[in-house]
Amino acid sequence: MFRRDSTQPWHPSFFLAALGAGGMSVAFFMYLMWMVPHKGYPMPTWEHWTTAWSADIASGIPMPLIIGFAIAGVVIFGLLHIALLVWNIREYNAVKGTDAHEKILNSPAEVQMMALPLTFSMTVNVMFVSGALFVPGLWTIIEWMFPGALIAFLIIGYYALKMYGRYLGRMLTQGGYRSEEHNHLSPLMAAFTFSMLSVGFAAPAAMSHIPVVITIASVFSYLFLIAAVLVVLVVLVSGVNAMMQHGLQEQATPSLWMLVPIVTLLGIEWLRMEHGIAHLTGGALDAGDNFQMMTLMVTLQAVILMVGYRVMKLNGYLDKYLHGGEHSPVAFGLVCPGVAFFVLNLFWWHVAIVGTGIVAKFGLVYWLGIGVMFLIQAATIYAIVRLTKNMLRHPELVVEPAV
Repeated sequence: MFRRDSTQPWHPSFFLAALGAGGMSVAFFMYLMWMVPHKGYPMPTWEHWTTAWSADIASGIPMPLIIGFAIAGVVIFGLLHIALLVWNIREYNAVKGTDAHEKILNSPAEVQMMALPLTFSMTVNVMFVSGALFVPGLWTIIEWMFPGALIAFLIIGYYALKMYGRYLGRMLTQGGYRSEEHNHLSPLMAAFTFSMLSVGFAAPAAMSHIPVVITIASVFSYLFLIAAVLVVLVVLVSGVNAMMQHGLQEQATPSLWMLVPIVTLLGIEWLRMEHGIAHLTGGALDAGDNFQMMTLMVTLQAVILMVGYRVMKLNGYLDKYLHGGEHSPVAFGLVCPGVAFFVLNLFWWHVAIVGTGIVAKFGLVYWLGIGVMFLIQAATIYAIVRLTKNMLRHPELVVEPAV
């Protein structure tokens, strides 16, 4: 189904194709999350959306259209995620242990190997969403499933820490850092991975009602949160300094947007932990705090996207690698920021705007806001389709080597 061009060496950034498709599957789920009634449940399940399909809900747009659109997106991009994941695993197994693989492990590109645990974490999220939506009665045994989710994330987390420890240890003991090779923000891949793990652990913390599960999940969520923040601070200081000295490395241009998905994941982690602490202590959520925090995060993302877009216009990156004929697996890094910005905007719209009563749900202004967000999603889908077609469906193309 997919095939890498023979002139393109294997690169861990190919895993970002599967990551983006999985993220888009979860993004379509967000329509159901906020529009399908699921009172008393932290997320909609099979029973909720099948009931809402035939219920008389004054939603402005017929509920069957909303549900059908969302379910189709979850299924299509979920299947694309699995197909790309299987292809990537096969490609990785074929190159593992070869000179090409060892070359990556002993170069600055080693940090891009963090795309593997990052993508596997997304797979757990896709499976969780799909199970809730398509397995009747699953939520009746959900408390038995949370320990399994914790074990899955612990295994992936151990794998990620070991991988990053090797990279960081090599840099610290062998003096492998040279500013002229790090004039970009690609090492934020590690922070992206740790953020994904943090929000993964935060799910049982927010949804479980068993104190032991909430506590264990919370501790590991905070552990990976701290790891992500520390990596962000180090990479921003060193990366910006290197870019100021040597200019931005063109093929790594998408790394300028990598902070966007990190902010989304940590924002969702913050909301989930708020719910988890409320369950654990019997406290209440503060609508004002939610409005302030979510608005700050969305505006921060907007600034990052504008700055990155301006740079991409100046160096012609989008014209070359998205719309044009030049190819690099690193270009798949354009997808996740679009997915992440769309997802966090939906959270912001419903938690900070609709949830505080500023805008009425399912009114005209509500749907205008959703329409703007859909344009973001549509642009991101275009990027997924375009990059997948160009990189993995036309093996005859001559591809430039990735950074």
